[in-house]
Amino acid sequence: MKRENGIQPRRLLNEQYMELNRSFNIFVQRLTKPSPLHWHEFYEMCVITGGTGSNVLNGVAHPLERGSLFLLTPADFHEVYPDPDSVLHVYNVIFSEEMLVGELRELLLYGNASRMIRLEEDALLRVEQEYKIIDREVREPKTAQRLMVKGALERILIELLRQREISSADRNLLAVEASASGHVAIANALPFIHHHFREPLRLQDAAREASLAPGYFSTCFRQTTGLTFQHYLQNLRIEFGAALLLASDRPVTDICYASGFRTLTHFERVFKSKYGCSPRQYQQQGR
Repeated sequence: MKRENGIQPRRLLNEQYMELNRSFNIFVQRLTKPSPLHWHEFYEMCVITGGTGSNVLNGVAHPLERGSLFLLTPADFHEVYPDPDSVLHVYNVIFSEEMLVGELRELLLYGNASRMIRLEEDALLRVEQEYKIIDREVREPKTAQRLMVKGALERILIELLRQREISSADRNLLAVEASASGHVAIANALPFIHHHFREPLRLQDAAREASLAPGYFSTCFRQTTGLTFQHYLQNLRIEFGAALLLASDRPVTDICYASGFRTLTHFERVFKSKYGCSPRQYQQQGR
């Protein structure tokens, strides 16, 4: 799984992989060669139905085998390697953030609980049927196509939720969210923040997404997450930068701006405060 120096990860865009006015697509793949390092503008959820290999997610390798299921967000980098003499059989559904709503979105995106699991055989067979429903709806569109796809997608995501461990901290956070309407509004804004944090995102933009006044949004945000909006945003950016440092050989300056920082000095100062070394040292240690 050694990557050649100088490789630049591709960003896969909605318009390249989804038809106009459609917020989802599905691919049935047989991988015999590595899928190079890339990241997405959309969410991606894959299940492995045959073969073995590795999914290198944000610089960390995870084994793949029949039953492996993983969800990727727009903040994730990954590359897939089939094992020698193996063919990876993959159902791959992609979808935009508008398909991930409500309580399910909150459970999936809060905290550090794993979005990569291995399904037992009975669960895998259920999930395969849901992917086949999505595949059929994409190939042969009928009335209420989006509702059918959304239902199948949600059932797959529920299988992911039920078979992973959610930390007590996540449960406590969700309990806090449910206790006040302001916190529910914050929960609704978080996927927007996670999708756009690399852009010049302002507190006012997030407050508008939550339908709250900026001052009240700021108060609710800190009560819900334990962090100020700017600190939360900075954490997203620096963790994204750290993942990209491990996943690619891009220059530190490029990674700084790709992560949403405006100056290299600020990026390096925040990075050293969090990780105890410079970005260059961190990248070299990961090779």
